[in-house]
Amino acid sequence: MTTLTGERPSGLADLSPIALLHVDQRRRIANVNPAVEDMFKLSRRALVGRPLSEVVFHDSILFELIDRAERDPAEITAPSTPVSGPSMQVRTICDVRIRTVEGGNFILAMAEAPSRDSGEGVAGAAGFGRILGHEVKNPLAGIIGAAQLLERQAHAGQSELLDIIKDEARRIERLVNRLSAFELFSAPRMQACNVHALLDKVIASERAAMGARVEFRRDFDPSLPNMMGDPDHLQQAFQNIVRNAAEAASEGGRKGEVVLRTAYAAGLAVRQARLGSGLRRAMLISFEDNGQGIPREHQATIFDVFQSTKSGGRGLGLSIVSEVVNAHGGQIRVDSQPGATRFTILLPLSEA
Repeated sequence: MTTLTGERPSGLADLSPIALLHVDQRRRIANVNPAVEDMFKLSRRALVGRPLSEVVFHDSILFELIDRAERDPAEITAPSTPVSGPSMQVRTICDVRIRTVEGGNFILAMAEAPSRDSGEGVAGAAGFGRILGHEVKNPLAGIIGAAQLLERQAHAGQSELLDIIKDEARRIERLVNRLSAFELFSAPRMQACNVHALLDKVIASERAAMGARVEFRRDFDPSLPNMMGDPDHLQQAFQNIVRNAAEAASEGGRKGEVVLRTAYAAGLAVRQARLGSGLRRAMLISFEDNGQGIPREHQATIFDVFQSTKSGGRGLGLSIVSEVVNAHGGQIRVDSQPGATRFTILLPLSEA
C-alpha cells in the first residue's frame, strides 16, 4: 500500500487554495494540504489516519465517485459537487477531480465552484494566481531589468548567459500569467514545436545553473519532424526532469552526467491530444543520469502530487511533468537502479 511521510507537504501545495486530499485503499485519509484543513475546519493531525466516512457524511457523492475511479483508471471529474461533513459549518459546492494512483490510492482535488450568479471565475485558482503574480512577477521584472543593464557592459561570453536569464524569466512570467487565468497544465496551447530547440534551451539553462558539477550530453535524431504541443509547458516539463537528474547526479560531490536522447518510437503510436482520436507516430525522449537511483518503493508513486524523494522536497515537479505529458496525449515511465535512472517520454509527432 502506498504510504506518505508524516510531514506536511510544502511549497505550492501549501499555497494552493484547491483542497488536495490523498485517500488510501481503505478509504482512510493519508495526507492533506492546508486548504483541506480550512474546508473541514479540522487540523491535519485530526484528519490524517481517519476514515473518510468520519469526515464526510456517509451519503456523500464523493464515495460514489471514488468507487467509479476504482473501476475506471481514467480521471473522474464532477463539477458543482456538494461537499459536507460533521465539522463543516456550511456545505461547500466544489468542482471535484479524482485520480487513481498506485496501490489503490486516490488523489481528490476539490476547488470551490464559482457562484453561478456572480459570473466570477474559479475563485480559488484566481486567488492562487494573484499570490503568484505578487510574489513572482515583480521579482522577475527586476531580474530582466538587471540583465538588460548588465548587457551594456558584457562581453561575448557573458551576453549568452544574460540571454538565458532573460529568456527564462520571460518564460516563467508567461506561465504565471496563464496560471493567473486558471489555465492549468491540462489545457495546452497547441502549435508546431521543435522539441530539440526546447531541449537545447533546457541544457543551456541547466549548464549555467550547475556549472562544472554536471556534464550534459545530447544524442538527438535530426530527422525527427516537429510535433504539435505547447512549447512553454513542454519546456517546463523537460526542465523539471533535467533539474532533478542533475541534482541527483551531482549529489555528494560526485561528477554528474545527464544524457538527453531523442528517437523515433519504432512500432509505437499514440493519440494526438485535442486533434482527433486518430493514432499518430511517436517520438521517444529520454533523460538519463548517473545518480544513486530512486528507491524501488518510490518508483510507482514518483508522479503523485505529494511524493518526493528529496529531503524537504515539495512533491510537485514530477506531478507537473505527468500532467503536461498526459495533456499532450503522451506517456511517461521511469526505470531506475543504483547508478542509472532513465525517464522516458512518448509523444505524438505531427503528420506531414
